[in-house]
Amino acid sequence: MKTFLLFATVATLIFTACQNNEATQKALHDEVIAKHDTLMAKMDEVITNKNKLEYILTKLSTLKQEHITLDTNLLKLEIDSSKTALNIADDAMMSWMHNFNPDYSEKSHDEVIDYLNDQKHKIDSVKILFNSSLNHSNSLISKY
Repeated sequence: MKTFLLFATVATLIFTACQNNEATQKALHDEVIAKHDTLMAKMDEVITNKNKLEYILTKLSTLKQEHITLDTNLLKLEIDSSKTALNIADDAMMSWMHNFNPDYSEKSHDEVIDYLNDQKHKIDSVKILFNSSLNHSNSLISKY
């Protein structure tokens, strides 16, 4: 009888530990995916801003007539730099999505947690690129 109680206790502990591991993995996975989803919602703004910056480039001569002191060469450089930053953010997102692998079947719990923490760090880096490129492009667009 003691052996049965010991076995039942150990089995219960193992079962509980497995459930906790799965819950931890799921929570971390869901957090990473939520960050991804938030950034995906900003993809339209990235594309729109690239188009608006391109439009401003086509209107440089008109802008120069309206603002005699405007340095159109400097503005062109700023626009090109802003478009490059938007492209880098877009490329970083595409790269992250391409490399993200949600199949954890061959990994231990610790490996999954390490992987998801790494992915969380990477998607946070993409978020920084998105925010800075969008802030800069929005500022530039609002001027013209």
